[in-house]
Amino acid sequence: MQQRSRLTEGLRIAEIHRDGSSAANRFLVIRYLANGLDKSRFCFVVSKRIGNAVTRNKVKRRLREALRSSSVKPGWDTVFIARSQVRGASYNDLKQAAYDLLARTSLIQLADLESNAPVVEPRPGIVPGIVL
Repeated sequence: MQQRSRLTEGLRIAEIHRDGSSAANRFLVIRYLANGLDKSRFCFVVSKRIGNAVTRNKVKRRLREALRSSSVKPGWDTVFIARSQVRGASYNDLKQAAYDLLARTSLIQLADLESNAPVVEPRPGIVPGIVL
């Protein structure tokens, strides 16, 4: 993730907490607010309760990489807050958790949703679109 995509201003982060919307799952909480810019910015909050500095930085690196591989709509400031279950999560678990939150909050671009949508194979003997 590029440096210009990082949100570091404490006053803006406090404003997002105060005025922004939120969603959560078992690994992450997302808080977001429109920023009026042509880019989206991200902040990652990992408490000392999660673990030592090595563990906290590992979680932040994984989250940055997960967001780098998805296309987020421009114009949003987003704060990701790690929950305690994140300690035992794999990269794929974190990536899926972040992706689910972005999809639930409509912050992910439609083309990305369609390309990452699970492919559902029809069961033998069932014709799609016909209800009996």
